[in-house]
Amino acid sequence: MVVIPSGSVYIGSYEEEIGRKKGERERVLATIDKPFAVATTEVTLAQYRVFVEETQYKSKEAFYQGEPLVGCNFYDGKSYGYVAEHNWKNPGYPQRETDPVVCVSWSDADAYAQWLSKKTGREYRVPSTVEFEYASRAGSTSPWYWGTNPADACEYANVGDRTFQNKYPKRAAFPCDDGYVYTTRVGRFKPNNFGLYDMVGNAWEWTNDCFQMNLNETPVDGSSWEDNTDEACQWRTPKGGSWISGIAWSRAAVRSRDGADYRSFMLGFRVAAQVEKMEKK
Repeated sequence: MVVIPSGSVYIGSYEEEIGRKKGERERVLATIDKPFAVATTEVTLAQYRVFVEETQYKSKEAFYQGEPLVGCNFYDGKSYGYVAEHNWKNPGYPQRETDPVVCVSWSDADAYAQWLSKKTGREYRVPSTVEFEYASRAGSTSPWYWGTNPADACEYANVGDRTFQNKYPKRAAFPCDDGYVYTTRVGRFKPNNFGLYDMVGNAWEWTNDCFQMNLNETPVDGSSWEDNTDEACQWRTPKGGSWISGIAWSRAAVRSRDGADYRSFMLGFRVAAQVEKMEKK
């Protein structure tokens, strides 16, 4: 874990920002009043395995239009679809134990954080979208924490690059070569100025916020947006992009929208925590 200092930074994107997506947050100053801690890397396959084995955890079933989604979403080069045989142990491509765990839902990530809290006596959680972007930017206001040049991406991130494009030629890619098609060991690339790795790329990462189309009223103090008209908060907000993401989908400001129980071969998480330990009751 790294302690992220309090302070202010502009989050969101300019209208003219490269790759800007509809629905991104307009540029606004975010101020974090209290330091918080963030894991230096995404949760790995090995770390998640310990959680599952210790707790005998069973994931919640995902549904789409009333029908169960069995397995994990996958892209075969032509289209996306759930594959029943795929899961966090087998996302459809080979992984090392030190790769980020994927094919995990927001519900899975939240359960992991609760387990870690009980195990350590420190309150862990899935970070909010503002916490995530604040930590990703590490004081920068550019599209990426390394600057404005997409050709520099492969020094800092495992993204959709030329190696990836050799396998999936129809996909947009960064103009560089990071050497990996799929996920790779966490922490392999250069960190940002806070000492955090893979805040862009490797795996998309869950954040705690309920998805909100209009961000004008959402908090910018680091707290999670959970005052949603959908009381069950069925949709959450991944951030950061992944190994499959090109320029438009792997910037500090970009966000996605996925069901809380959705699982994808490119979606994992990391944890945040309060700095102080919880008081014993």
